[in-house]
Amino acid sequence: MTKLKIRSAAYMLLAAVAASSFAFGTAPVYAGTLPNIDSDTAVHVQPIDMRTLHDQLNLTADQDAQWQAALFAMRESHAEAQTHAAELLQNTQSLLTQPILNLSAIHAQHVKAEQEDAQFPERSAKAWLTFYNTLNDQQKKTFSDALRPQLENVPHHAARPYEPRTGL
Repeated sequence: MTKLKIRSAAYMLLAAVAASSFAFGTAPVYAGTLPNIDSDTAVHVQPIDMRTLHDQLNLTADQDAQWQAALFAMRESHAEAQTHAAELLQNTQSLLTQPILNLSAIHAQHVKAEQEDAQFPERSAKAWLTFYNTLNDQQKKTFSDALRPQLENVPHHAARPYEPRTGL
């Protein structure tokens, strides 16, 4: 089981911000959604060119420095999270080779990984919030318009939290 599938509701919101922010550097943020798709179905959105968004924001030198700092924090957080995910997978695989599973050890490993990884989306989110707070109202509107569809898609994300009361 991958780490993304075991995240909490709070992590999902941070993950949405981080995933959206990840798009600023290496992947697209999503803009337009498909019309009225069932709530249990993932909403597919069209990617937009983040370089164009960057240009549309008309950033000052100070704002651009914050943009670059946010990109750096996001990339670092993503790389560290990937490294931890690979380590967790390797450690879990080794525990699964035992004839009698040590569920306590497997659980402890996942809890430890979640605690260590909680800092990654938080660090990235803080960097993007610092950047966002440097924007004027028009820039915030432009930024918000680009980010809104991604955030609206969070409830439809495949890794959304499991609801124990309904089993869904």
